[in-house]
Amino acid sequence: MVSGARYVFVAFVWIYVAAILFQVFLAGIGLFGAAKDFEPHAGLGWILHLVPVLLLIVAAVARVGSSLLRWTAALLVVQFVQPILATLRNDAPVAAAFHPVLALVIFWLALTIGLKAWRLVREPAQMAA
Repeated sequence: MVSGARYVFVAFVWIYVAAILFQVFLAGIGLFGAAKDFEPHAGLGWILHLVPVLLLIVAAVARVGSSLLRWTAALLVVQFVQPILATLRNDAPVAAAFHPVLALVIFWLALTIGLKAWRLVREPAQMAA
C-alpha cells in the first residue's frame, strides 16, 4: 500500500516542475519587454529557492528511499545556488551567466525526481528498497 505522503510528494514535485516552466515564461516576459523589469521572475525565483526544503522533508516523511532522497537533496543544493548566481551579475558576470544553465539542470533534476516518484507510487512493490 502506498502512503498518502508519497502522493503528496508526487503532487508537490509536479507542481514544482510546472512552477519552473512558469518561471521561464516570466523570464521571457522580462527579457522581451512585456514587463518593465524582471521583478516577477526574481520574486518567484526566491520562492522556488525554498521549495526543495519542503520537498526533502516530505520525501523523508514519505519514506521514498535513499536514492530518491539523494536526488531531492541534490535538487536542494543546486536550487540553493541558483538565485545567488543572478545576484552576481554586476560583480561576476561570467559566474552569473551560469544562472540559465543551472535552470536547465534544475528542470532536469525536478523532472527526473517527478518521474521516479511517479513510478514509486505506481509500482511500489518493485521500487521498494
